[in-house]
Amino acid sequence: MTKRDLTLLDTSLNVSDKKDKILIRKRGFFIYYNEPNKNSKEIKIHSHNCGFCAWGSGRDMELEAGLNGAWIGPFNTIKQAENFITTILNSLQFSHHTCI
Repeated sequence: MTKRDLTLLDTSLNVSDKKDKILIRKRGFFIYYNEPNKNSKEIKIHSHNCGFCAWGSGRDMELEAGLNGAWIGPFNTIKQAENFITTILNSLQFSHHTCI
């Protein structure tokens, strides 16, 4: 899905619909941790409705989850995501994706 599609979906969610509540609870910020390339690529923080993130599902639904990397989150704030990267993943190499 494109960023536009995800934004339209996000703005159309209804808090009284049980199915929509699942996505509403997954709003926030996600980290993409790419284990095979952890030494050559920065860890990126994404917004939930980013075309790459798609609420932590990733852009290619056909790929096996966790094969190349993993989406971690959601975090309520960017600061929470940054703290997770520095304390749990023990990395100082991270950046914000352009979706933020």
